[in-house]
Amino acid sequence: MASSAANTNRPLRVLCCSGSLEGGGSERQLWQLASQLDRKRFTPGVYLLYRRGHYIEQLPKDVSVTGFWSEFDESQRYWPGQIRRMQIRHLAKVIREQRIDVVYDRTFHMTLVTAAAASRAGVPRVSVIVSPPSADFQKSRERFRFFKKRLLTSAYRRPGCVTIAVSEEVADDAAAFYVLARSQIQVLPNPVDFEAVRAAATVPTTEIQKAPVERGVRIVVVGRLSHEKGQRLALEALKCANMQRADPIYLDIVGDGPDRAELEQLASQLGIREQVTFHGFLSNPYPMIRDSRLLCIPSEHEGLPNVVLEAMALGTAVVATDCSGSLRTLIGNNERGILVPPGDARSLALEFAREGDAATESSQRRKLASDWVEKHHAMANWLGEMQSLLIRSETDWQRSGGE
Repeated sequence: MASSAANTNRPLRVLCCSGSLEGGGSERQLWQLASQLDRKRFTPGVYLLYRRGHYIEQLPKDVSVTGFWSEFDESQRYWPGQIRRMQIRHLAKVIREQRIDVVYDRTFHMTLVTAAAASRAGVPRVSVIVSPPSADFQKSRERFRFFKKRLLTSAYRRPGCVTIAVSEEVADDAAAFYVLARSQIQVLPNPVDFEAVRAAATVPTTEIQKAPVERGVRIVVVGRLSHEKGQRLALEALKCANMQRADPIYLDIVGDGPDRAELEQLASQLGIREQVTFHGFLSNPYPMIRDSRLLCIPSEHEGLPNVVLEAMALGTAVVATDCSGSLRTLIGNNERGILVPPGDARSLALEFAREGDAATESSQRRKLASDWVEKHHAMANWLGEMQSLLIRSETDWQRSGGE
């Protein structure tokens, strides 16, 4: 078992674990934590399965980064389950060598590795559940799902684990799905760094492909290009909406992923390719979000999307599919945005078409949304609570004798 930071009067060593540090919401939250932890009380490090991603370059210089595949041959063929066992051994070794006090992870993919590694190394763990597992895990394309569900259930029940959910709805779903006591799961909503987001929105960027648009409405979709994020629905809605308006609607799709080629082909098939721009990953999407008339979340399921919080902070209107209780709470009774039925391209198209004609109503929603986010999702509050949880997890672990 690692030596206690409390006993040695040194900062708590926290290892923040992720698959990579590419541009997803969970990766951004992990980067924010590693960057902003109080250095008088914490020494953060980062462990990645794949040592890649835009946020690596943005980490402070005092944060060490360790990558699993940097030390192994990714091209080699492995037996089923062998890679996970290798990752567990490697992470446990890193925890011991770096004398880590607490391990932090987000998403179930990483928890499958960190739970066993932290247990083997004898340290506590803080794990964050970011989406309802009845949708995120159950509908995923994971192999051996039954076996992995049992592993995750055991991981969240394990002594030394503090389990966090990003919303009450995600916590309720996780408790039912993994058969956990609801009291075992603490709720800590995702934060927004208002000053950083608003400052970034004013920074000139050459990343954005600016097509000349003299008239019309610009709508932006931000997210990984994969089936559950619903970009196909947004394209179908765009075609329908443009049939209802004289002024064209343009769609900016930000993000990358396995479905990009398929989505580009669909845009061409629908005859809307000239109204759609695929930007790929943008290191700073905030100028585009700020300048768009509408942010669209067309997902099949979600937890609490960071990009919605950021759009609200920037005063951009939001329309989303009614795909999660977390979004329902955030949007309210269409007070701070608009919800449409999941998979309903016609309803989404109607909101696309209406947005250009509902300026007063939309302005009221944007103001209510901005006020709500500032009240409920402030970075300082989240960081303070997270730091307290990390300290308490290590203290409780030491008091229990590491059992």
